[in-house]
Amino acid sequence: MSMLHPYEDRKRMKWMGYYLSEHTTQINQNEAQEQKVIVPKTMMNETEISEILSYAIIKTKPVAIQKNERNYNQYLPDITGFIQSYNKTGILVNNQKILYQEIRHVEIDTTQKWSSLE
Repeated sequence: MSMLHPYEDRKRMKWMGYYLSEHTTQINQNEAQEQKVIVPKTMMNETEISEILSYAIIKTKPVAIQKNERNYNQYLPDITGFIQSYNKTGILVNNQKILYQEIRHVEIDTTQKWSSLE
């Protein structure tokens, strides 16, 4: 009598290896993001905020906005981009609606383009 060999599905094992490596990469990225410390910027008054937003709209400049919102006792990353639209309650930046009362700090975004780097 001959013995039957146990069934081994190599394709499934290979796929599970890919899944595991992608999963650990994602976990490492999440941990790095959680360890990143975001420094709170100075609180601005309404006049300062409106002046910078007006300048950004007129000159078509990108802005960096820090919302007065915390997640686990830490401020959220800045929302950067061009002001797409605005109304009497807030602005739209990077497809995110930001109410005027939520803005803690706003500044003209001065990050350099990759094309201007040496």
